[in-house]
Amino acid sequence: MLSMQKNLLTATLSVGLLASQTTVLAESKHNSPSFDFDRLEVVYPENFKKSSAISSNDPYESFNRRMLDFNLSFHDSVGKPLIKGYRSIPSPIRTAGENFLNNLGQPLSMLNSFLQGNVEDGLSTLMRFSINSTFGLLGILDIATEAGLNDKDEDFGQTLYVWGVWSEANYVVVPFLGPTTTRDIFGKVESSVDPIYYQNGLESTYALDDEFNEKAKVFMADGVVSYNRAEPLISTLENQIDPYLFAREAYIQNRVNAIYNGKPPMPKIEDDFFE
Repeated sequence: MLSMQKNLLTATLSVGLLASQTTVLAESKHNSPSFDFDRLEVVYPENFKKSSAISSNDPYESFNRRMLDFNLSFHDSVGKPLIKGYRSIPSPIRTAGENFLNNLGQPLSMLNSFLQGNVEDGLSTLMRFSINSTFGLLGILDIATEAGLNDKDEDFGQTLYVWGVWSEANYVVVPFLGPTTTRDIFGKVESSVDPIYYQNGLESTYALDDEFNEKAKVFMADGVVSYNRAEPLISTLENQIDPYLFAREAYIQNRVNAIYNGKPPMPKIEDDFFE
């Protein structure tokens, strides 16, 4: 049984973590990264460098492991019942709500695309937001996707990386919110510029209490939607030999892919690698 688990973990890591490295190292198997089951970590050959954006070091591992245990306990006691209740809502209603919340985030995604110098994606997101906000009934219907305008999920953490801020951030696990990086935590300040409270470019006249309550409702609703999407992975973690390792490497791979818009750079290999 243990041998089977090791094979499954090896296969998962091979497909997920090392996908971008296979082409470079295909003809040099002895130089390929491998998984050390004694230390439960991926071992990289000397002179082999992973893609930048997120550091391969994990200085907060002890803290992160405690936070992961806390989050998994929260998932078992609170998260599972919450998701069960959410999924009891008729599918058409859930889809409409998810589309509406996603549409609210489009202006920030558009702004970040422009800040990253990606004018094409910025204009595409602007068009997507305009179509769904009008013909899509404030985003309840996702007409833009059917029209070929795919969702571009850009955030301020990605923008900070493009600007050269914290070129290699460290992985960190936050209570309730889950995995992120030291750079992306600071990137979340974008939430203070929420387009839901602006109309025709003018700030609404909500009282402070009403504004806070509305923001809280939107934040909580969006959190439930995000949690529902992440729930299958969270449940999978409980069956892993080392849930922390699996979660960390899966997140880093996904985040690096997002930062580079699906085209992460090939790992760098120093000149003396083949000597």
